[in-house]
Amino acid sequence: MKNKVKHLAFTSETSPRGFSLLELMIVVALMSLVMGTVLSQIAQLLQRSRAEGVKVDIFEESREFADQLMRDFHQAGYPNIRMFDTTGWSPALSSPSTGDSRLAAGVIMISASEVQFEGDVDGDGNVDVLDYKLLATGNNCPCVQRSQVLKSTGGTKFSNELQNVQSAGTAADPIFVAYTTTGTSITSADMTTSAGKNSLASIKTMQWQIKIKAAIVDPQTRLAPETTLHGQAVIGNCSLAAANQPNSC
Repeated sequence: MKNKVKHLAFTSETSPRGFSLLELMIVVALMSLVMGTVLSQIAQLLQRSRAEGVKVDIFEESREFADQLMRDFHQAGYPNIRMFDTTGWSPALSSPSTGDSRLAAGVIMISASEVQFEGDVDGDGNVDVLDYKLLATGNNCPCVQRSQVLKSTGGTKFSNELQNVQSAGTAADPIFVAYTTTGTSITSADMTTSAGKNSLASIKTMQWQIKIKAAIVDPQTRLAPETTLHGQAVIGNCSLAAANQPNSC
């Protein structure tokens, strides 16, 4: 009996001691601190990745818009009246010829925030009316929208092209500016007056500049990414030009 008691006492004295509550709390606190730091870094990386993705998106969107605008402008004024012998047309050519749906009148309106022009932009033999316009209200607006309708049908059918546009579209901050062959700028003209028609007929180069701002903020800079889209296109635009004018063809 005595030996058994001694054995039990010996076993109890030499058994390993467990962690105390204080030690467990310290371990949990350290692990929480480490995990919090890791999760915080992961969250920052995810935000950074998202911001970089937005930058790529607005650059790609801008590039696609510029490509589309360039292609459209290059078809402005085609097909024009000087490409055909219209004497045998049936029905006869409209008067004035700029109203005939079989012919493109080139640039028909320009302002600091909008440009309208006609041309066979799809290469299908049908003349389209193109309208690029800054709209102040709507989803993700101010935005520049594009409309393409058949000249024979008329009307307007806008679709979103560039969102969150920062350009004011005013005389001080124009989106669209036209230039003649002599370098004279034209910022406002339409076909309602003879002077407006003469100004439109003299346009040789179209220039655009659009500032775009992303919808989210970069976590590092605390600013929304921005980019500026600008370019220019030399256009035919000879349908409105009278004989011996710079753009006559």
